[in-house]
Amino acid sequence: MGNFLNSCLPGRGVKPQVRPIVPNHTVDENISIKKKSHPNHGYSNNFIKTTRYTLLTFLPKNLFEQFHRFANIYFIFVVALNWIPQVQAFAKEVAALPVLFVLLVTALKDAFEDFRRYRSDKKVNSIACRVFDVKEKRYVKREWAHIFAGDFVHLSCNEIIPADILFLRSSDPQGICHIETSNLDGESNLKQRQIVEQFANVAKREDFSPTMFPYTVDVDEPNSEIYSFKGSINMDGGTKASLNSSNLLLRGCSIRNTDFIEGLVVYAGGETKAMLNNRGPRYKISKLEGKINRDVIWCVILLLFLCFFCAIGSGIWLADYNNLTENTNLVPFIAFGDLDQYSPLYQGFIVFWTYIIIFQSVIPLPLYVSLELVKLGQIYFIMQDIEMYEEDSDKPMECRALNITEDLGQIEYIFSDKTGTLTENRMEFKSCTVGGVNYPHLPCGDESSSHSDYNSRQSFTAYSRASSTIENLYLEPALQRELSNMCLRSLDSAELTIPLHVKRVQEFFFLMAVCNTVVVSYIHEDAMDESGYVTEAVSPKKGSTPGTSTSRESLNVSGGGTLGSTRSSDSLDRPAPHTRMQGGLTPLKSRSLLSLSASESGGDFMSEGSVTGSSFISEGSARMHYEAESPDELALVKAASTYGCKLKGRSPGKAKVFLPADNEEVELDVLNVLHFDAVRKRMSVIVRHIKSRTIILYIKGADSAILEILHSRYESDEDDKRVKTMTLEHLNSYAMKGLRTLCMGKRELDAATYERWAVEHRKAESSMNNRDELILESCLAIEKDIELLGATGIEDKLQDGVPSTIHKLREAGIKVWVLTGDKQETAAQIAYACHLFSSDQELLKINADTKEATKERLDEILADIRATRTAEDTENFGSRISFISQSMTSLRSTVNDQQKNYALIINGPTLNFATHEDLQRRFLKICLQCQSVVCCRATPIQKSTVVKLVRDNLKKLTLAIGDGANDVSMIQTADIGVGISGQEGMQAVMSSDFAIARFRFLERLLLVHGHWNHDRLSKFAAIMFYKSLLSVLVLFWFQIFSGFSGSLMIDSLYLTMQHVIFTAAPPLTIGIFDKDLSARTLLADPTLYKPGQRGDMYTHWTFLIVMIDSIYQSLCIYFVPHLSYENHAVGLWEFGTTVDVCMILTILLHFCIEINSWVWLQWASLVLSFALFWSFLLISNAIFFTFDHPSNPYWVMENTIATAIHSAIVICF
Repeated sequence: MGNFLNSCLPGRGVKPQVRPIVPNHTVDENISIKKKSHPNHGYSNNFIKTTRYTLLTFLPKNLFEQFHRFANIYFIFVVALNWIPQVQAFAKEVAALPVLFVLLVTALKDAFEDFRRYRSDKKVNSIACRVFDVKEKRYVKREWAHIFAGDFVHLSCNEIIPADILFLRSSDPQGICHIETSNLDGESNLKQRQIVEQFANVAKREDFSPTMFPYTVDVDEPNSEIYSFKGSINMDGGTKASLNSSNLLLRGCSIRNTDFIEGLVVYAGGETKAMLNNRGPRYKISKLEGKINRDVIWCVILLLFLCFFCAIGSGIWLADYNNLTENTNLVPFIAFGDLDQYSPLYQGFIVFWTYIIIFQSVIPLPLYVSLELVKLGQIYFIMQDIEMYEEDSDKPMECRALNITEDLGQIEYIFSDKTGTLTENRMEFKSCTVGGVNYPHLPCGDESSSHSDYNSRQSFTAYSRASSTIENLYLEPALQRELSNMCLRSLDSAELTIPLHVKRVQEFFFLMAVCNTVVVSYIHEDAMDESGYVTEAVSPKKGSTPGTSTSRESLNVSGGGTLGSTRSSDSLDRPAPHTRMQGGLTPLKSRSLLSLSASESGGDFMSEGSVTGSSFISEGSARMHYEAESPDELALVKAASTYGCKLKGRSPGKAKVFLPADNEEVELDVLNVLHFDAVRKRMSVIVRHIKSRTIILYIKGADSAILEILHSRYESDEDDKRVKTMTLEHLNSYAMKGLRTLCMGKRELDAATYERWAVEHRKAESSMNNRDELILESCLAIEKDIELLGATGIEDKLQDGVPSTIHKLREAGIKVWVLTGDKQETAAQIAYACHLFSSDQELLKINADTKEATKERLDEILADIRATRTAEDTENFGSRISFISQSMTSLRSTVNDQQKNYALIINGPTLNFATHEDLQRRFLKICLQCQSVVCCRATPIQKSTVVKLVRDNLKKLTLAIGDGANDVSMIQTADIGVGISGQEGMQAVMSSDFAIARFRFLERLLLVHGHWNHDRLSKFAAIMFYKSLLSVLVLFWFQIFSGFSGSLMIDSLYLTMQHVIFTAAPPLTIGIFDKDLSARTLLADPTLYKPGQRGDMYTHWTFLIVMIDSIYQSLCIYFVPHLSYENHAVGLWEFGTTVDVCMILTILLHFCIEINSWVWLQWASLVLSFALFWSFLLISNAIFFTFDHPSNPYWVMENTIATAIHSAIVICF
């Protein structure tokens, strides 16, 4: 019935899933887009607003948000109680001052943060781009804020995309462009986009104008799915052109590798995918803050106890006068105007609420707002630490989470990625094996001093300072000989007969050049200027006059940093080489040293840009730019280039390669590119040779992924078995050296086989359901019966300071686990190199193929560990008898030293079984006995599973650190996520709580700042509870002598200002600046970190100790003046003033005792706090005003300080 009504009633029913976009130039000029008659009316404009408030909504909205906090509601309730005459304890005007002060401070903080967002929005909205104007019939300069859905936009190379744009025209003849999405998903590799195929013929016309596109576009409703886009163009004749994500350019990305592009805006402003995915800073509750919340509950319990106690005392006091029937004024401290109210029960009820008001400060009102201010101060000084600033990359420390600085001081487990986190992620081609023959590319010291080699080494130094790969390559003479005759005919085998091994070598390096997604581009220039006028400028092409890049400069915004950056760099002059061989190779020596970035071919050289996996190659007068998805691919392409096989260009369906013997570029047909995925762990390309028309699949990937799909003859043919065996031996030797390994292979396809597969593959690609599964099946169908060509070994060097950092972290009691996708041998060698594993540890390996085998292996290891521990305990018992005279401390140390240390390494498939619910307890028991754990071949899901397993079962604080998109899941799962702004984009950083540039900074972040912040906030929380309890207990002792009547001896104005004004600043300075130990001491002795791990700085007993201390001090503060004035005629206010002065002095002196390291701000806060208190009392008492009528504090302070007894009491304190 409901569905029937929804379908019948107007305006009801299912929301449309498609929205039509009409080009604005097809709409009547007189119809404004703001009018309902405009077809694009109701769609968001491109104006960005990330602020939370306006001038009109700030006050009500901010108050509404603040009243969601329980503490604020509690204090508002207390203020409201004070307006009831029967329970009023403070003056109405005074009672609201503390809560108003806290609300004001919080509002100012929120307003400042929102103003920063407003300035950032304003700068982004004012960026200009070129938009087609139907009146002027050309592109005009317009601010981003004034772009609407349906507008045509023109963008140049390196320009930022202002909205989500349907890609319709490109300067590239193939109708493509590349975008960098680092501002959207953190990845800095380029992604290719294609114009709409059905519109390509019109878009490629030289006289193209946006008026040639009059079609309505149907697109999805706005959604946050970055990689999903569906739509269609309603073409002439009723046909529809389908659209997908390859046709959409997303807001915030940068145009690359294209002179210009044009497109239609389909989503603008808040409806763009970037804005729908926009999230603010992460909010987490720290472990210490949880303890503070627990102690606040104890404060509530204490408040109720004190109120009930005093209410009962008031009832008992009144019950002593039961015989009173006429004059109610005879009851001391209690005045009743009506005998009907003369009831102990009634009096107790009324006084209970009065004491709720009097003792309200037992719950520290400024605690939470002060806690936020302290953490902001701590974050500021962490980010300003010059010791965590990376000068080379100009990247400082970054804090993205604002509430967990103290948790840095309690970390017990660190889960780290390897590549790019422990290592540089800057790859150096070190070794290769082809056809079972090893080519180690080892340096030779004998010739390093020769003149030509020196020049080559100098060229590397000069041109590779900003390199993202390590480029020294010692060329193998044998490979040089075999590759010097590499040409198209030798690859086709059409006219030449060459030895099998030589052909393998040539195809191996040809594969390195073409089996990748590396993008090659030259400098770009747009003939249209910023104002939309077209000039005569022509983009420089190959062979043109050299000059600096004319790419349009990038557009910047504040708040988020640079949204785009120009990638070009100035050319460097290079002396011409003295000798040259045909094909670009230097004359052969026993071994020659060349730079990967300085290939001696035609004056070529390569210098690095500042982007991930990129390089610039200067070819005489033109420059070529490499963009790679990973440094691994760039290292392989550059290694092939150094040997003369150079990738020169890439376009859809084509690849240009320079071959040494041909000395010219040849173009190949690229039929398919099967991209890498985490399931297959390999990628492949299918190419057709030009002359022989032979179709070949070239494939590369992890050794396990390639070896399992080799042709069956590798199990039967002796020669092939020998090749496979030798290749495996070389792979293991590379892994033992810590090199990253890849296997290479090929498969020749006959035309019929390929055509049958291609038809099925196209169906899989066009499928709307289960597309990913169908594509995977299609890839597996063609990637089989592979011929093994060889393998490579690439070195990824450890970052500076990694071994010492891990050593210090382990000394601090932190267990370090490495979760990596590398093979087991490589991971083990890296673990030894970075001191994660040591020679005195017994290495436990867990490799199993089934769940049952995993269980058996886990049980076996557990039994061995128990047996070893039992034997050690027996031996240690004998040691205790023999050395009974030793102290228990030294004996315990001896026992610990004698215990065997374990390290664990487990592979990915076994890890799946070990983390299963049935086996995870066994696995964790083994891990608890191990000092270090390495999980290799681990997928992103497995990484997060391991982190969650430790976090939830061991209840320990965990930290995950990584640098790539595959680390995001474990970074978000851990209690603290740390991203390294390295070579794999910024997605890990964007998902993290803290961001650092190098792994070694983690040592200072945890051992120094973590310790400081945890100690400071522990001390800060104890201080805040102390001063609140102290003031309440002083008032409580007075109630015993005032008949539990709710009377006060201190002016309510002074009491309300005590915590928010007079004693507010010193705790803040302690929480931000205090240092119990210097940074040098903390780094020199990492064991000082352990008290934070154990929670010794703020325990379950801290609140009890603070309360006992407050009771003791409050007894002294109250009873010393009480007894001193016992035989003196003193007024209530004079007595209360003396008590108040003693209390403020005691609190400030207590602060002095708590401070470990003095800075001038701490001195200033203490001195100014007391000066403010003293001067306020003098001035307020000198002026005749009071809120506590009918009392009169006029000249009380002046009279009190003039008496000797007051001075004696104060000095006594």
